[in-house]
Amino acid sequence: MAENTIANRTLFIADNLDVLRGMNSATVDLIYLDPPFNSGKQWRAPVGSIAAGAAFKDAWTLDDVKEEWVDEIEERNPALHYTIRAAGFSSGPRMQGYLTYMAVRLLEMRRVLKPTGSIYLHCDDTASHHLRNVLDSVFGAANFRNVITWKRTSAHNDSRRFGRVADMILFYGGTDINADAVRSSIGKDYVRRFYRHRDERGVYRADNLTAAGAAGGTRAAARLPVFTESGSACSKGWRPRA
Repeated sequence: MAENTIANRTLFIADNLDVLRGMNSATVDLIYLDPPFNSGKQWRAPVGSIAAGAAFKDAWTLDDVKEEWVDEIEERNPALHYTIRAAGFSSGPRMQGYLTYMAVRLLEMRRVLKPTGSIYLHCDDTASHHLRNVLDSVFGAANFRNVITWKRTSAHNDSRRFGRVADMILFYGGTDINADAVRSSIGKDYVRRFYRHRDERGVYRADNLTAAGAAGGTRAAARLPVFTESGSACSKGWRPRA
């Protein structure tokens, strides 16, 4: 396996495509990306922040796409090329331009990721359905692991629709990945905000512990009953972790 020639905690302020092309193959254990969402908006850094004055246009057209990107995608991954073209037919040239921008970078991420590595792509419902198809083409549909829902707020008043309260993180990885390795401890501030109850065993939060599935059958037999305040048992239970 190739050696990673980049020191840990190195920060690059540049187009990640140029950085990725300078990295050796199969040297990265984990990739998390928070890319543009194709929101169609112009974003500016808040006044008074370290980045004050910086701006970013998150609106894409085919004019933003370099011809060599299209040629590279078609040559390296024909399925990906046709996936992007199909998105252009269904969702228009702006989506096609955005996905082309993403795809040429994801191909490089696939190259630098180890066979045992994993990738987490943060997005919202603007393009998540198309990005899922792009990731299937790049990393393989069999390597899809989860859509992680990130609930950002409890309520949101959006006109003519249900509130958009969550983003998605698309998680792909091989069969040998250890998902527990990316878990982190809950912070003290989070505990104070959400774990507001306490008993002799410590702090806890009130939540829904029912599990999906019918009341009968072998799967249900492994679940423990959940009782209402009146003492009656719910039709669903919770399964203890082995």
